[in-house]
Amino acid sequence: MLIVQCDFDDTITIGNVSTAIRTAFLTDNKWRQVEEKYLLGECSVEESNRKQFSMMKTTEKDIEHFVLKNVVIREGFKNFVELCQKINIRFVIVSSGLDLYIKPLIEKLNLGKIEVYSAKSTITPLGINIKYTDPHGSPILNGFKDSFVRHFKSSGDTVVYIGDDRSDINPANQADFVIARSTLAEHMEYNSIEYHQFNTFDDVSSSVGEILKACKNH
Repeated sequence: MLIVQCDFDDTITIGNVSTAIRTAFLTDNKWRQVEEKYLLGECSVEESNRKQFSMMKTTEKDIEHFVLKNVVIREGFKNFVELCQKINIRFVIVSSGLDLYIKPLIEKLNLGKIEVYSAKSTITPLGINIKYTDPHGSPILNGFKDSFVRHFKSSGDTVVYIGDDRSDINPANQADFVIARSTLAEHMEYNSIEYHQFNTFDDVSSSVGEILKACKNH
């Protein structure tokens, strides 16, 4: 089976939703110090998210209101998901972002049941606690996205990976095909690894069509 594993922030959306939420809801700059460590490669995206969101005191309703008002979905996404559903491609969102903001944005699109795996959030008076679990439901501290690529490939499936950021590099390296933009695309270029570039999900639809042809020719 062909599986499309897709990142969420700045891939499905225009801009990074997690960063926008932290900028809007965290007035103390301590979160930026943690973010800097992540950008320098001194901690994983999972650890960075756990630390930063633990500083945030807010409500589920406030986050939902913020994202529904401010977040823009990348052009062609809805059509692409409908295409996958039509031709029996398994489309899976795997994001190190939070269910708190991914769920309302996906539900708004009225696309039926979409598989989404992300950080699971619990709001407390002291902050937001988040945890990650691997495809088997076991707790995982890092390598969340990677674990799903490995799981799908171990089942004999062909994995198309769609992403944009540094946290997408390791899982993309393990996928069969990659559709990339931004930092991930730069990584692929720098290392002379074959990939498909995208700006909209209309581009993604075209690339998946090419990948399907390539798979049939083998």
